[in-house]
Amino acid sequence: MKYNFDQLPNRLNTSSIKWDVKPGELPMWVADMDFYPMPEIQEAIIDASKNNGYGYTYPTKDYFEAYRYWWLTRHHVEIDPSWMIFASGVVSALDSMIRVLTKENDSVMVLTPVYHVFYNVIRNNHRKVVTSSLSIDSDSFQINFREVEEKIKVENVKALIFCNPHNPMGRLWTKSELTQLSDICDKYNVTLISDEIHCDIVNPGYEYCSALSVNESAIACISPGKAFNLAGIHSAVIVVKNEEYRKLLQEAFYHDDIGEPNYFAVPATIAAYTKGAEYIDELNQYLYQNREYVSSFIKDNLSQLRLVSGPATYLLWLDISALNIRSDLFVKELREKVGLILSPGLQFGEEGAYKVRINIATSLNNVKDAMNRLKQYIDSKEKDNA
Repeated sequence: MKYNFDQLPNRLNTSSIKWDVKPGELPMWVADMDFYPMPEIQEAIIDASKNNGYGYTYPTKDYFEAYRYWWLTRHHVEIDPSWMIFASGVVSALDSMIRVLTKENDSVMVLTPVYHVFYNVIRNNHRKVVTSSLSIDSDSFQINFREVEEKIKVENVKALIFCNPHNPMGRLWTKSELTQLSDICDKYNVTLISDEIHCDIVNPGYEYCSALSVNESAIACISPGKAFNLAGIHSAVIVVKNEEYRKLLQEAFYHDDIGEPNYFAVPATIAAYTKGAEYIDELNQYLYQNREYVSSFIKDNLSQLRLVSGPATYLLWLDISALNIRSDLFVKELREKVGLILSPGLQFGEEGAYKVRINIATSLNNVKDAMNRLKQYIDSKEKDNA
């Protein structure tokens, strides 16, 4: 491999949200990778730092062209740069979009369990959250299209925030599924907002399908933040084909102070999307290795648990229902007893009451350590209950 994912930087005492932990603790929760940054990105940032001026900047033509190039060559989706709006982050953009594209007390739908911030951006804007639970069919999560349509109709839903690929379950949605969901949204004039920030992290042999490929009116949120671990750089693009909506959102992003990039966002993004293909291929191969290790370990050593997770993202969804302990208490005890930090499934909705989320974007050695800690905790729990 050209890139070494076994060797990790020491992120303790670096103001890292993920690694602000006690000695001996192993954080595998927040969606933040532990790997060294791609050298080409680091070089671009260092080169930019030599300009001796870090004042106000703007997204250049090359910045938007880099997005266009990546989505065309990587995902076979043609995105006209004129459809793109810069945003400092997907979450801040979602917040602005809900405020501008809906009215107070309007209903906004999410498919649950789902990334917990979706609930926040809806409620914080004084909108009503309408949920439709994803169902499990043969270890794969399915959209209940009949329920989605019925609730959209009855609750007068105005927008649907969709996670594609899905966080926390790693589900890759098919073109058929996206088309069916898109048709329902179009039928009832519901704005489909597709968060596609995890789209580049997929198992080898799999591809994601963008909502843009099936719906002319869909709004897509895209960013190098997850695949290249650039969350702290604050770079994203919102793709809006509808000219009226695009103008409204551009004004809103400026109003909300999320429409201008920090100085390093532009060169970092250009480097990622013009030089990052080999890096992402190797990253996905490494994450697949980690995923397979977790799957085999659970099968061989923790038969009480069940891995229910799709082939996308570096986040795994683990069913702990056989232990008869709610996820919030489970992760609390897990951290206290063995120092392993996971995300409670309840964070993502009531459907996650007996689930936990594991972030495997770290070294294989850390993954092995995490599984051993998990086994140590469960073994001691069962011994206490014997």
